[in-house]
Amino acid sequence: MNLDINSLYRLHCKELLHHLLRIVKCQETAEDLVQESYLILARTANATAIEHPRSFLYRTASNLALDHLRHDKIVERHQEAAIHMDEPEQPGVESEIASQQCRTLLYQTIAELPPRCRDAFILHKIRGLSYREVANVLDISESAVEKHIVKGLVHCRQQRAQLAIAFLPTPNCWQSDYYRAAG
Repeated sequence: MNLDINSLYRLHCKELLHHLLRIVKCQETAEDLVQESYLILARTANATAIEHPRSFLYRTASNLALDHLRHDKIVERHQEAAIHMDEPEQPGVESEIASQQCRTLLYQTIAELPPRCRDAFILHKIRGLSYREVANVLDISESAVEKHIVKGLVHCRQQRAQLAIAFLPTPNCWQSDYYRAAG
């Protein structure tokens, strides 16, 4: 069967447009989908024989509309996720109190370390310097820096175990402005 796409377009364009408008609820999108449906019909008609072109058009248009709606939902979800990623989380009062207590205990624990050990620990763990950089600042060997860091970690773990605080140290505690300013 030889299809005349132009006559099919004139016969079914308006009803197909109304059908798509009920699905997508947007005139421009519905018009685009009608055109795309006819393009698919033309490409397919050249390759294979289509027995029921009107049914083919409606099925194609409906599938395109559903694909469009699915795509819009995915885009909407990604936009919502991006919006929520930009919003900083507001910690609750209890969380803020727990975080403050954690920092206080961490400061006390670090303050109990011997001076050289405390300096190495703060420079490496809080300020983020490498062992080599800490060694240069304190004018000691890298192996001495490593021993001081291990000693500081052991001390913090022992204090945590004694106090039975499961969340010490937390990342927020390590990034304290107090220790960036000190030393």
